[in-house]
Amino acid sequence: MSPTVSQVPAEERQVNLLLALRHTRDGMSATEIISRVGGYDPDGGDRARRMFERDKDVLRSIGVPIVVSTVAGEPCYRVDEDHYVLEPLHLEAADVAALELAASAWRDGTLPQPARRALTKLLAVAPARTGDEVVPELSIDLAGQDVPAVLLAAVEERRLVAFDYLSARTGTVRHRIVEPHRLRLSEGAWYLDGRDTRVPPPPPGTASDDGRRVFRLARVRGEVSPVGPPGAFTPAPQPDAATGATAVLALAPGRAHALRRRGHQPRTSRRGPEGWDVVAVGYEDLMVMAGSLAALADAVIVLEPKSLREAVLDHLRGAAALTQEQ
Repeated sequence: MSPTVSQVPAEERQVNLLLALRHTRDGMSATEIISRVGGYDPDGGDRARRMFERDKDVLRSIGVPIVVSTVAGEPCYRVDEDHYVLEPLHLEAADVAALELAASAWRDGTLPQPARRALTKLLAVAPARTGDEVVPELSIDLAGQDVPAVLLAAVEERRLVAFDYLSARTGTVRHRIVEPHRLRLSEGAWYLDGRDTRVPPPPPGTASDDGRRVFRLARVRGEVSPVGPPGAFTPAPQPDAATGATAVLALAPGRAHALRRRGHQPRTSRRGPEGWDVVAVGYEDLMVMAGSLAALADAVIVLEPKSLREAVLDHLRGAAALTQEQ
């Protein structure tokens, strides 16, 4: 497979296939599709054929009506436009570019499959971008530009770092001096696992606060500065699971399926309303989690922790205030 073909994302190839099948009158054979649709390797043989079969199944799974007919003894494929109907979309070129930009922020592959397939469907019906409407400069790369080089070096050298940090809970900026234990990418954002040196180490064998914190790099304000000599600390052992917090949620019957897939049995006696399921779900960022739960409205009740419950209520109160103003 040529490098150019191998670098085409699956979603882009599926959009190309959908557009081709929508604009053929008599249908296209698999051979024609592989040779003419961008993203397939004409010399790929069985590998390219299997790729087409997978893409065809993906399109059907998102509701695209693919019709198969026989032309000259060979199966040909097209989209039945009479049954391929979406509600009218009012997307400007900039709107589509923003959607593509948002999707590109999840280059670690954690963008949920339904969201990737929804983007495929949107791009296939969005208006063409030409002239002044083209927005080619929109791009994002979370794979490196958000991690200061000095912080990478400090993690490697076990050197303390100082920075100003915006708290998601209080909204205040405070100066921190931190032991940087490790960096990790989660849900499209970079996090620093470390220990806040303002918290004194607990006595051995106790369960008191040891100062371990998770810092989202997007909330670091200003420069990150190294402090002191290398080898100043020993990093905490790598945890088996994410170091973020855990929410205990009650989920309405038959709803909040994404949370059900992420959740596990909680170690708590808390119970929700009769017939509701109680799950524990890990999360990294309080405000991001609160926003996603608020969007589910009455499908979820936050049982623990109190800070997350209050943050969800703040989101809902804000939404209610905006509705009253309109």
